[in-house]
Amino acid sequence: MNLSTFRRLLLDNLTLKLISLVLAFLLWVQIAGQQRVQRSVAVSVEFINMPHELEITNDYPRDVNVVISRPSSVRMDERQLAAVIDLSSAEPGTMVVPLTERNIRNVPSGVQIEGIEQRRIRLQLERIRRKTVRVVPETVGRPAEGFQIREVRSSPSEVLVVGSESRLDSVTTAGTESVDVSGRSRSFTQRQVYLDLEDPRLRIENVSSVHVAVIIEEERRPVELRVPIRVLPQDAAGRVSPRQADVVVSVPVSHPGELSGGGFYAYVLLDGGLTGEAIALPLGVFIPEEYREVARVESIQPGEVSVTPGGRR
Repeated sequence: MNLSTFRRLLLDNLTLKLISLVLAFLLWVQIAGQQRVQRSVAVSVEFINMPHELEITNDYPRDVNVVISRPSSVRMDERQLAAVIDLSSAEPGTMVVPLTERNIRNVPSGVQIEGIEQRRIRLQLERIRRKTVRVVPETVGRPAEGFQIREVRSSPSEVLVVGSESRLDSVTTAGTESVDVSGRSRSFTQRQVYLDLEDPRLRIENVSSVHVAVIIEEERRPVELRVPIRVLPQDAAGRVSPRQADVVVSVPVSHPGELSGGGFYAYVLLDGGLTGEAIALPLGVFIPEEYREVARVESIQPGEVSVTPGGRR
Protein backbone atom coordinates (compact mmCIF):
# COMPACT_ATOMS: atom_id res chain seq x y z
CA MET A 1 0.00 0.00 0.00
CA ASN A 2 1.47 3.28 -1.09
CA LEU A 3 1.41 6.46 0.97
CA SER A 4 -1.44 8.09 -0.93
CA THR A 5 -3.68 5.06 -0.42
CA PHE A 6 -2.97 4.99 3.36
CA ARG A 7 -3.70 8.71 3.62
CA ARG A 8 -7.00 8.28 1.83
CA LEU A 9 -8.09 5.46 4.14
CA LEU A 10 -7.17 7.53 7.20
CA LEU A 11 -8.86 10.74 6.15
CA ASP A 12 -11.99 9.45 4.38
CA ASN A 13 -15.07 9.92 6.63
CA LEU A 14 -12.88 11.41 9.36
CA THR A 15 -15.86 12.98 11.11
CA LEU A 16 -17.69 9.66 11.43
CA LYS A 17 -14.55 7.98 12.67
CA LEU A 18 -14.07 10.61 15.41
CA ILE A 19 -17.71 10.29 16.49
CA SER A 20 -17.34 6.51 16.72
CA LEU A 21 -14.22 6.90 18.83
CA VAL A 22 -15.97 9.27 21.25
CA LEU A 23 -18.98 6.94 21.54
CA ALA A 24 -16.71 3.99 22.22
CA PHE A 25 -14.94 5.95 24.99
CA LEU A 26 -18.22 6.99 26.59
CA LEU A 27 -19.45 3.41 26.51
CA TRP A 28 -16.25 2.25 28.21
CA VAL A 29 -16.64 4.89 30.89
CA GLN A 30 -20.23 3.82 31.55
CA ILE A 31 -19.33 0.14 31.79
CA ALA A 32 -16.33 0.87 34.03
CA GLY A 33 -18.49 3.07 36.28
CA GLN A 34 -20.98 0.23 36.77
CA GLN A 35 -18.34 -2.06 38.25
CA ARG A 36 -18.78 -2.32 42.04
CA VAL A 37 -16.16 -2.67 44.75
CA GLN A 38 -17.05 -4.68 47.84
CA ARG A 39 -15.14 -4.68 51.13
CA SER A 40 -15.50 -5.00 54.91
CA VAL A 41 -14.95 -1.88 56.98
CA ALA A 42 -14.82 -1.29 60.77
CA VAL A 43 -17.64 1.05 61.77
CA SER A 44 -17.63 2.76 65.16
CA VAL A 45 -20.54 2.15 67.55
CA GLU A 46 -22.27 5.29 68.82
CA PHE A 47 -25.14 5.77 71.28
CA ILE A 48 -27.79 8.48 71.24
CA ASN A 49 -30.51 9.48 73.72
CA MET A 50 -28.80 7.74 76.65
CA PRO A 51 -30.88 8.34 79.83
CA HIS A 52 -28.82 10.59 82.09
CA GLU A 53 -29.35 8.32 85.12
CA LEU A 54 -27.97 5.19 83.38
CA GLU A 55 -24.48 4.00 82.49
CA ILE A 56 -23.13 1.10 80.42
CA THR A 57 -20.98 -1.03 82.73
CA ASN A 58 -19.87 -3.97 80.58
CA ASP A 59 -17.27 -4.22 77.83
CA TYR A 60 -19.01 -3.96 74.48
CA PRO A 61 -17.52 -3.85 70.95
CA ARG A 62 -16.45 -0.30 70.10
CA ASP A 63 -16.84 -1.05 66.39
CA VAL A 64 -18.51 -3.63 64.14
CA ASN A 65 -17.50 -4.97 60.75
CA VAL A 66 -19.87 -3.90 57.96
CA VAL A 67 -19.70 -5.18 54.37
CA ILE A 68 -20.33 -2.39 51.86
CA SER A 69 -20.32 -2.15 48.10
CA ARG A 70 -19.93 0.93 45.96
CA PRO A 71 -19.36 1.81 42.31
CA SER A 72 -15.68 1.99 41.54
CA SER A 73 -16.19 5.59 40.46
CA VAL A 74 -17.56 6.64 43.87
CA ARG A 75 -15.04 7.81 46.42
CA MET A 76 -15.91 7.88 50.15
CA ASP A 77 -14.37 8.41 53.56
CA GLU A 78 -15.17 5.19 55.40
CA ARG A 79 -14.51 6.86 58.75
CA GLN A 80 -17.76 8.82 58.43
CA LEU A 81 -19.85 5.66 58.76
CA ALA A 82 -21.33 4.97 62.22
CA ALA A 83 -23.46 2.26 63.81
CA VAL A 84 -25.92 4.38 65.78
CA ILE A 85 -27.94 2.84 68.65
CA ASP A 86 -30.90 4.68 70.17
CA LEU A 87 -31.12 4.08 73.95
CA SER A 88 -34.09 6.36 74.68
CA SER A 89 -36.13 3.38 75.96
CA ALA A 90 -33.30 1.74 77.95
CA GLU A 91 -33.90 0.44 81.47
CA PRO A 92 -31.48 -0.91 84.14
CA GLY A 93 -30.44 -4.48 83.44
CA THR A 94 -29.30 -6.48 80.41
CA MET A 95 -30.22 -5.15 76.98
CA VAL A 96 -29.60 -6.98 73.69
CA VAL A 97 -29.60 -4.54 70.76
CA PRO A 98 -30.16 -5.95 67.24
CA LEU A 99 -28.18 -4.24 64.48
CA THR A 100 -29.68 -3.78 61.03
CA GLU A 101 -28.83 -1.76 57.96
CA ARG A 102 -31.00 1.05 59.39
CA ASN A 103 -28.49 1.51 62.23
CA ILE A 104 -25.70 2.42 59.81
CA ARG A 105 -25.68 6.18 59.31
CA ASN A 106 -23.90 8.61 56.98
CA VAL A 107 -24.03 6.21 54.02
CA PRO A 108 -23.21 8.13 50.79
CA SER A 109 -25.43 7.89 47.72
CA GLY A 110 -24.60 4.84 45.63
CA VAL A 111 -23.13 2.90 48.56
CA GLN A 112 -25.01 -0.18 49.72
CA ILE A 113 -24.83 -2.11 53.00
CA GLU A 114 -24.43 -5.76 52.05
CA GLY A 115 -24.18 -7.20 55.56
CA ILE A 116 -23.20 -6.74 59.22
CA GLU A 117 -20.95 -9.37 60.74
CA GLN A 118 -22.11 -8.79 64.32
CA ARG A 119 -25.87 -8.57 64.42
CA ARG A 120 -26.35 -8.12 68.18
CA ILE A 121 -24.68 -6.07 70.91
CA ARG A 122 -25.19 -6.97 74.57
CA LEU A 123 -25.24 -4.08 77.05
CA GLN A 124 -25.37 -4.08 80.84
CA LEU A 125 -26.99 -0.90 82.14
CA GLU A 126 -26.88 0.34 85.73
CA ARG A 127 -28.17 3.38 87.53
CA ILE A 128 -25.71 6.16 88.29
CA ARG A 129 -25.41 7.36 91.86
CA ARG A 130 -23.16 9.60 93.93
CA LYS A 131 -21.10 8.86 97.01
CA THR A 132 -19.00 11.07 99.30
CA VAL A 133 -15.59 9.55 100.04
CA ARG A 134 -12.56 10.63 102.06
CA VAL A 135 -9.46 11.95 100.27
CA VAL A 136 -6.27 10.07 101.20
CA PRO A 137 -3.20 11.98 99.97
CA GLU A 138 -0.20 9.89 98.90
CA THR A 139 3.35 10.84 99.84
CA VAL A 140 6.69 9.62 98.53
CA GLY A 141 10.17 9.87 100.03
CA ARG A 142 11.35 10.43 103.62
CA PRO A 143 11.70 13.67 105.60
CA ALA A 144 15.12 14.87 106.71
CA GLU A 145 16.96 12.78 109.29
CA GLY A 146 15.49 13.25 112.74
CA PHE A 147 12.09 14.34 111.42
CA GLN A 148 8.83 12.51 110.71
CA ILE A 149 5.43 13.09 109.19
CA ARG A 150 2.87 13.78 111.87
CA GLU A 151 -0.16 14.30 109.65
CA VAL A 152 -1.17 14.63 106.01
CA ARG A 153 -4.49 16.30 105.25
CA SER A 154 -6.25 17.63 102.20
CA SER A 155 -8.60 20.49 101.48
CA PRO A 156 -11.29 19.56 100.71
CA SER A 157 -11.09 16.44 102.84
CA GLU A 158 -13.95 14.72 100.99
CA VAL A 159 -15.09 14.58 97.37
CA LEU A 160 -18.18 13.40 95.53
CA VAL A 161 -17.60 10.34 93.34
CA VAL A 162 -20.05 9.50 90.54
CA GLY A 163 -20.50 6.12 88.88
CA SER A 164 -22.55 2.97 88.60
CA GLU A 165 -23.94 1.37 91.74
CA SER A 166 -21.82 -1.79 91.55
CA ARG A 167 -18.55 0.12 91.13
CA LEU A 168 -19.27 2.61 93.89
CA ASP A 169 -19.99 -0.11 96.47
CA SER A 170 -16.31 -0.92 96.97
CA VAL A 171 -15.00 2.67 96.86
CA THR A 172 -14.30 4.29 100.24
CA THR A 173 -11.46 6.71 99.47
CA ALA A 174 -10.01 8.82 96.67
CA GLY A 175 -6.23 8.95 96.25
CA THR A 176 -3.97 11.68 94.91
CA GLU A 177 -0.84 11.96 92.88
CA SER A 178 2.29 11.59 95.02
CA VAL A 179 3.53 14.50 97.11
CA ASP A 180 7.32 14.38 97.57
CA VAL A 181 8.48 14.89 101.19
CA SER A 182 12.12 13.97 100.59
CA GLY A 183 14.52 15.91 102.84
CA ARG A 184 11.80 18.08 104.35
CA SER A 185 12.18 19.34 107.91
CA ARG A 186 9.29 21.81 107.96
CA SER A 187 5.57 21.57 107.32
CA PHE A 188 4.39 22.68 103.91
CA THR A 189 1.32 22.85 101.66
CA GLN A 190 1.28 21.74 98.04
CA ARG A 191 -1.49 23.19 95.91
CA GLN A 192 -3.34 21.63 92.99
CA VAL A 193 -2.56 18.03 93.74
CA TYR A 194 -4.58 16.03 91.26
CA LEU A 195 -7.00 13.37 92.43
CA ASP A 196 -6.74 9.79 91.28
CA LEU A 197 -9.34 7.00 91.18
CA GLU A 198 -8.19 3.45 90.49
CA ASP A 199 -11.34 2.71 88.48
CA PRO A 200 -11.30 4.80 85.28
CA ARG A 201 -15.07 4.42 84.91
CA LEU A 202 -15.65 6.46 88.06
CA ARG A 203 -15.36 10.23 88.06
CA ILE A 204 -15.08 12.97 90.67
CA GLU A 205 -17.69 15.68 90.44
CA ASN A 206 -16.92 19.42 90.45
CA VAL A 207 -13.24 19.19 91.47
CA SER A 208 -10.08 17.76 89.91
CA SER A 209 -7.45 18.69 92.49
CA VAL A 210 -6.98 19.41 96.20
CA HIS A 211 -4.51 21.24 98.44
CA VAL A 212 -2.37 18.87 100.53
CA ALA A 213 -0.86 20.00 103.84
CA VAL A 214 2.00 17.88 105.20
CA ILE A 215 2.74 18.42 108.91
CA ILE A 216 6.37 17.53 109.68
CA GLU A 217 7.79 17.43 113.19
CA GLU A 218 10.84 16.27 115.06
CA GLU A 219 10.91 12.55 115.78
CA ARG A 220 9.43 11.67 119.16
CA ARG A 221 10.07 9.09 121.84
CA PRO A 222 7.35 7.42 123.92
CA VAL A 223 7.08 7.69 127.71
CA GLU A 224 4.93 5.23 129.66
CA LEU A 225 3.13 6.50 132.76
CA ARG A 226 0.77 4.99 135.31
CA VAL A 227 -1.58 7.70 136.56
CA PRO A 228 -4.55 7.95 138.93
CA ILE A 229 -8.10 8.34 137.64
CA ARG A 230 -10.20 11.20 139.02
CA VAL A 231 -13.88 12.11 138.77
CA LEU A 232 -14.55 15.68 137.64
CA PRO A 233 -15.82 18.11 138.66
CA GLN A 234 -14.13 17.78 142.01
CA ASP A 235 -17.37 17.96 143.97
CA ALA A 236 -18.94 15.13 141.96
CA ALA A 237 -19.81 12.02 143.96
CA GLY A 238 -18.71 8.87 142.20
CA ARG A 239 -16.32 5.95 142.37
CA VAL A 240 -14.33 4.69 139.39
CA SER A 241 -13.14 1.21 138.60
CA PRO A 242 -10.28 0.70 137.92
CA ARG A 243 -8.59 3.56 139.76
CA GLN A 244 -5.47 3.81 137.63
CA ALA A 245 -4.73 4.02 133.92
CA ASP A 246 -1.71 3.34 131.73
CA VAL A 247 -0.91 6.34 129.56
CA VAL A 248 1.65 6.63 126.78
CA VAL A 249 2.76 10.15 125.94
CA SER A 250 5.44 11.21 123.50
CA VAL A 251 8.02 14.02 123.56
CA PRO A 252 10.56 15.23 120.97
CA VAL A 253 13.75 13.17 121.02
CA SER A 254 15.67 16.36 121.75
CA HIS A 255 13.71 17.03 124.94
CA PRO A 256 16.38 16.96 127.65
CA GLY A 257 14.40 16.03 130.73
CA GLU A 258 12.50 13.02 131.91
CA LEU A 259 8.77 13.20 132.43
CA SER A 260 7.60 12.70 135.97
CA GLY A 261 4.29 11.00 136.49
CA GLY A 262 3.46 13.58 139.13
CA GLY A 263 0.94 16.07 137.86
CA PHE A 264 -0.46 13.75 135.16
CA TYR A 265 -3.81 12.12 135.78
CA ALA A 266 -6.70 10.59 133.90
CA TYR A 267 -10.24 11.78 134.46
CA VAL A 268 -13.91 11.20 133.70
CA LEU A 269 -16.43 14.03 133.43
CA LEU A 270 -19.55 13.35 135.47
CA ASP A 271 -22.24 15.58 134.07
CA GLY A 272 -25.49 15.66 136.00
CA GLY A 273 -24.66 13.08 138.68
CA LEU A 274 -25.56 9.40 138.90
CA THR A 275 -29.03 7.87 139.10
CA GLY A 276 -28.01 4.82 141.11
CA GLU A 277 -26.61 2.56 138.41
CA ALA A 278 -23.05 2.23 137.18
CA ILE A 279 -22.25 3.93 133.87
CA ALA A 280 -19.26 3.64 131.53
CA LEU A 281 -17.48 6.87 130.70
CA PRO A 282 -14.46 7.62 128.46
CA LEU A 283 -11.16 8.76 129.93
CA GLY A 284 -9.32 11.97 129.24
CA VAL A 285 -5.77 12.85 130.28
CA PHE A 286 -4.65 16.00 132.10
CA ILE A 287 -1.17 17.25 131.10
CA PRO A 288 0.62 19.56 133.56
CA GLU A 289 1.25 23.05 132.25
CA GLU A 290 5.06 22.63 132.15
CA TYR A 291 4.72 19.74 129.70
CA ARG A 292 1.91 20.99 127.47
CA GLU A 293 4.25 22.34 124.80
CA VAL A 294 6.16 19.08 124.42
CA ALA A 295 3.98 16.17 125.59
CA ARG A 296 1.30 14.53 123.49
CA VAL A 297 -1.01 11.71 124.53
CA GLU A 298 -0.61 8.73 122.23
CA SER A 299 -2.77 6.14 124.01
CA ILE A 300 -4.65 5.38 127.22
CA GLN A 301 -5.70 2.06 128.68
CA PRO A 302 -8.44 1.41 129.52
CA GLY A 303 -10.29 3.70 127.17
CA GLU A 304 -13.28 3.94 129.52
CA VAL A 305 -14.07 3.11 133.13
CA SER A 306 -17.11 2.23 135.21
CA VAL A 307 -18.44 4.95 137.52
CA THR A 308 -20.76 4.10 140.41
CA PRO A 309 -22.43 6.30 143.06
CA GLY A 310 -20.24 6.90 146.06
CA GLY A 311 -17.99 9.30 147.88
CA ARG A 312 -15.75 11.80 146.13
CA ARG A 313 -12.78 10.30 144.28
